[in-house]
Amino acid sequence: MIAEYIYEQTQSKKLTREYLQRFREFIVSTLSAFPYAGRSAEELISGSRKLVYQGYSIIYVVEPERIWVLTLYRENLP
Repeated sequence: MIAEYIYEQTQSKKLTREYLQRFREFIVSTLSAFPYAGRSAEELISGSRKLVYQGYSIIYVVEPERIWVLTLYRENLP
């Protein structure tokens, strides 16, 4: 889980909350304004796109009325 990883790295609930808030704001603002900003990620899931934020991949699908975030993961972790 992202929150657990950030907390392990910072040992601060405040910094963890702030990071997660910035992460959420990035996703909402970017995908609201530019839903096709991410590259095609057809190799993962048909019709999906991939956006990256500070080493985290955001896999999502654009539909006419909404955007579905399917998963988030850290790129350099097993």
